[in-house]
Amino acid sequence: MTEDSENIQDTNEELELLKTTETSLWNLFKTLLSPKTMPHIVLISFLSILLYITSSADSLTNFSAVAFIGLSFGYCITAIGSKNERIKAWTISTSVSEENLDNHFFKFIKKFKICIFPISLALFFMIVTFTIFGENGIIPQVYELIPLILGSLFVVWAIVQGLSFSTWASSISAKRTKDEGRIPTVKSSTAVNGSILLLFSILTVGIFQFAKKPSSAISDIFIDNWVYLGLVIITFSSTTAWTWKTRNLGNHNKSLDSFSNRWTLICHLFLSWHILTVWRQNFMSPNTIEIFIEEILLMIFTVFMAIWSLTSKGYATKFKLLNEENSLSWGLAFGYAYAGSVAMLTNVFDDITTVMTLGHLIVILTVIYVYRRVLLNVLSTHDDKIMVKRLVEKSDTSTPKVSIYQNEKDKSELLSDVNQESTEDWQGDEDVDWDKISEGKTISEDVEWENDAIEMD
Repeated sequence: MTEDSENIQDTNEELELLKTTETSLWNLFKTLLSPKTMPHIVLISFLSILLYITSSADSLTNFSAVAFIGLSFGYCITAIGSKNERIKAWTISTSVSEENLDNHFFKFIKKFKICIFPISLALFFMIVTFTIFGENGIIPQVYELIPLILGSLFVVWAIVQGLSFSTWASSISAKRTKDEGRIPTVKSSTAVNGSILLLFSILTVGIFQFAKKPSSAISDIFIDNWVYLGLVIITFSSTTAWTWKTRNLGNHNKSLDSFSNRWTLICHLFLSWHILTVWRQNFMSPNTIEIFIEEILLMIFTVFMAIWSLTSKGYATKFKLLNEENSLSWGLAFGYAYAGSVAMLTNVFDDITTVMTLGHLIVILTVIYVYRRVLLNVLSTHDDKIMVKRLVEKSDTSTPKVSIYQNEKDKSELLSDVNQESTEDWQGDEDVDWDKISEGKTISEDVEWENDAIEMD
């Protein structure tokens, strides 16, 4: 460890901020799947599938788009008003012990009364939308554009996915940093991360290779998927070269080096998965059901990570409307909008594979951008501290120290002179004769003095 790193306080504001972010997903998971709010989860599953089916009919595509947007709007308003006790009572189920019904079916149905408020808001929004933008509305030209607009929001959801995952991954990397131990060189850590990434890519593509062709040989993994493996290597090499100087800034600090290595590995594992998804959907001929299931799982993952990132400590302090209590409502609002985008993409756009590929590419670019940005924010802060310290030290060494005494000899001589002068008369070398009349004009020469004594009463 260098002298600069030892003398500088071993704290990094950006790194400490990432460490304070709550990374546990379990509490959020329990909140989203709480029995008191479970009817909302059941409802979004049922309505999303129903509206997805209805959107496949040309005559109902626009209606489905408006319904998805209306449901998203309804849960947004519910989330905003979640602090109101009355709204909270309307949207959270009472405990089972308070139920007096003997029939379990009616108990289950009664629990759905907590969905009435957001559904009512959704219906109100739909009525207003049809009144203004419907075929017989005030502005009917917009009605045909609603499915296209909703489908285009898939790009936004792709960016949200990249940002939310990166937020969680950077916090996880910061929390698990090591403060002590040997610091590897950037070259060695890059080689280790690259080897792990390549092994992960081979294993994952191999699983899909054998699932598609069980009779495949090991060599077929490399022969049939060499382009995919090449893309993974190119991506890793490009980002490594792009961030090489930045990563070198933390090469003399164990915690920063540990964060950099872990953050690099997690990001590139995530990138390799998205590259694999693009490769599979375009060149491994997956069936429609497989793509649908994969995108549904991806949607659930995106919604879950988006809720976490928006309700985590770092964001909750900036956006007062977001907290763990209303995380379910915000998640449902986002989920309906996301499901609507997927439904519109499937039924409005002719080539769904191309659109999905575009979405995954946007996620890849987003993660790459955030990856470098986080490294700059964390490592450049440490480098700035070192730079300031060096400037201060240089200023101290270049400015000569002013001393009253040049050396101890000068000091003693000066003290000796002072002591000698203190023994002499303060008037100088000449003695003063008080009886001698001063030569020259004096202040008393022209003054006539009275001889009369001054009498005192």
